[in-house]
Amino acid sequence: MTEFRAKRELGEGRWDKILKRKLIELSVSNDYDEAKHEWIATGEVWWSGNEEVPDWIEHQGSCLCGHKVVYHFQIRNTVNNIIECVGSDHINTYLIMRAIAEEDNISIDTITDEQIQEWIDVRTKSMLAEAWWKTNGTSFEMMFDKVKEIDVNYNVHRKESMWNSKYQWNEPITKLRKRSEGGYGDDNYHMASVVWRWNHPDNPKAQINTTGFPNDNLMKDLALLFIKSDPLIQRLTDEKKRKEARLIELEEMRLARQARDEQRRIEREAREAEKLRIHNLPENIEKRRLQEIEERRMRLERQEHAEAQRLAREENRRIRALEQQKEQTETLDSTNDKFVNLCDYYGIPVFDESFASNAWEREFLASIKTQLLKNKPMSPRQLQALKPIFDGAKPTEKQLNYLRHLGFEGHVNTKREASIKIAELKGKE
Repeated sequence: MTEFRAKRELGEGRWDKILKRKLIELSVSNDYDEAKHEWIATGEVWWSGNEEVPDWIEHQGSCLCGHKVVYHFQIRNTVNNIIECVGSDHINTYLIMRAIAEEDNISIDTITDEQIQEWIDVRTKSMLAEAWWKTNGTSFEMMFDKVKEIDVNYNVHRKESMWNSKYQWNEPITKLRKRSEGGYGDDNYHMASVVWRWNHPDNPKAQINTTGFPNDNLMKDLALLFIKSDPLIQRLTDEKKRKEARLIELEEMRLARQARDEQRRIEREAREAEKLRIHNLPENIEKRRLQEIEERRMRLERQEHAEAQRLAREENRRIRALEQQKEQTETLDSTNDKFVNLCDYYGIPVFDESFASNAWEREFLASIKTQLLKNKPMSPRQLQALKPIFDGAKPTEKQLNYLRHLGFEGHVNTKREASIKIAELKGKE
């Protein structure tokens, strides 16, 4: 890329001296140090390759000093409004600094070289791009169009493979190479993607949007890739053919599967139709009717048998329950001195069936009595379970009659109280 670097001041060279003289002649002041302050760079720039010559160009192709130039920068005398042009060598810093100061309303003393260069770059960008494209555009486009496809396929980083559902095979994951690797032109040289650098939509610094034309490094790589392009193009063409053949193969496989599925469907429908025909034959209809009658008969027999078994089980359970109840009643109603002494030992009333308020309590009391008579001690948990039975049970009529027989005229609330009171009264006798 061509760069313009403004001179801080004009020197004593031949063309600088001529320009000083010309500026004095066109200025109001006769002293150069005063006259230079009358002039300012306007920002208008023209390239001599452009066929449309602006009105302010009076000496096309030359600077005010007479030196041959390609790039023309317009300057204006702010005192007498004379318009002139100078070349890139003579667009000196002061002319630009004054323009920046007036445009941005800042002091000349605060302007930096970066601001000066930015001013030049902004005003020459389109002009330089236009000049470059007029000179090199045709060859660049020819080379770029030829290599852009192989560039995005081969100037890449290749990573692990990934399944490609379109081609039904694994393919490496590729990513455009954004930085070159190795020495330029060497066997191990890996070129940064030309497309990425030039006009890739994901690249915010693509040169087509920044400078407007490719830089020297991009042109060098483009030329190198163009020279090596034929075998790469053939390689890419072969790869395309391979993929096209693969798509044809997959399509043929799909059609074959479709044909097989259709044949299977036809055969399945034929089998189903034959089954339906056989199913609807008169002899088969009669056979199914008789089968249904037999099945209903057998089902009723099974249900009757199952009901009879259920009733038998219930009767057996009822008989067993009555037998158990009878055994429990006999156990609880019988008594002896051993049982009385054991009840006294554990501090519980001499209980019988009347102490039970439900079937579970009757069974529990009978099991406790049997356990005691077999000389097996009661556990704390059993004693704890007996407590609510004895404490919550109302006295029986038999206990109340016996208490009256012993002469007791008071009142007792539970069987336990009645049992204790009977023991006391019997002890007094």
